[in-house]
Amino acid sequence: MKDSLSVNELVETSISKLPREIKLFIAKKILSKYKEPKIAIETFNKHLDSLEFNRHKQVINASGTLLHTNLGRAPVEGSFANRYSNVEYDLVENKRGERNQYLNVLMQQLLGAENVAFVNNNASSLFIALRMFKQKYNIENVIISRGEIIEIGGSYRLPEIILESDLNLLEVGTTNKTKVKDYENALSKYPKSILLKVHRSNYSISGFTEETTIQELVTLKIKYNTFLVHDIGSGLVVEDNFLNKYKLNIFSNEPKVQDSIKSGVDIVMFSGDKLFGSVQSGVLAGSNTLINDIKYFSLFRTYRCSDSVLYELESTTEKYVSKNELQIPFWKLISETFETLKSRLENIVENINLNFQIVNGESLIGGGTLPNKFVVSPILEIDGNTELILNSLIKFEVPIIPRIQNNKVIIDLRSVFPDEDIHIKNALQSL
Repeated sequence: MKDSLSVNELVETSISKLPREIKLFIAKKILSKYKEPKIAIETFNKHLDSLEFNRHKQVINASGTLLHTNLGRAPVEGSFANRYSNVEYDLVENKRGERNQYLNVLMQQLLGAENVAFVNNNASSLFIALRMFKQKYNIENVIISRGEIIEIGGSYRLPEIILESDLNLLEVGTTNKTKVKDYENALSKYPKSILLKVHRSNYSISGFTEETTIQELVTLKIKYNTFLVHDIGSGLVVEDNFLNKYKLNIFSNEPKVQDSIKSGVDIVMFSGDKLFGSVQSGVLAGSNTLINDIKYFSLFRTYRCSDSVLYELESTTEKYVSKNELQIPFWKLISETFETLKSRLENIVENINLNFQIVNGESLIGGGTLPNKFVVSPILEIDGNTELILNSLIKFEVPIIPRIQNNKVIIDLRSVFPDEDIHIKNALQSL
């Protein structure tokens, strides 16, 4: 072997299907660090394999976690394929128009809100709302219960968002108990304040606890002529009739967006890709004046959604309004019966040469929602070399993502679409 390699010679050692321009780009980087040919070739090809394997692609979520944050949270069956769209064009007046005319009407009907705005995620919802209150209404402080100062995945910490909005954070109460008088004492001392209620969607506090209700906070904000913002986060909007029909009692204590608005909250906000079951986005709903203040705020344009996101939000909302909830993938998956899932598993394991058993298990909602809540599901437990089985499944034509539990590979169809069963079956037969 030669003592050194040229960039082109290194590129020629790869059979990767990545564009040649990318290979050249990586090869130059590798050769700037590694001069020894054997090491350079090994490092180069390993790097290309990693890049090619991690191209954005569809995977099969066999983990049983329905809102898997690392896999995109709520699954959507994307239907937006337009080259151009009328996102900001009025086809009636044949001129530039307003965004989301139909989506706004759908959301107003679904949520019972006067007005609605859409941004790229729910962290943006809170930030832009707080900045608007600061600029438009000279608000200086945000009053929040100490038990609701949350952190979610990706190092998102609520106090930091509040401070970035140029408002002061005023913690009241204690971690386990916050009473109405705690909020009232803060409002009396700091009149230029708003009230913020945050749903603890990704953790729970139990035992010796007390929490101030939304209704109590609405009464307080009226008394002190201020504003109340409710960050629900999870975004449950489905009707009780649907939940009762499919025996989904795990949602019985989950706050609903419509109830918050009906109680008199000024702005309620939630994620589009959690229990709402759509794409990543943030939805703000509330009074016409405040939502318009947000829409016309200077920062709003920097957080607004693309036309493809708005299209999918419109499609999802229309399904709720039309009472076609089962057409929303999240609700279709979670509503599947135990017996149906077991029958599908029994079909999958036919003629596989593995040590396995089908047992009762528990599926998670995930996505920072409903902590300590589970859905009973049949699961496939596979004994054997866990690492070998896992790597084989992940490297299948359509990567299959199981979960590992008690040193066993678990296939949980609660988060798998029926047309994906054949891929799992073929993968297991090949092991």
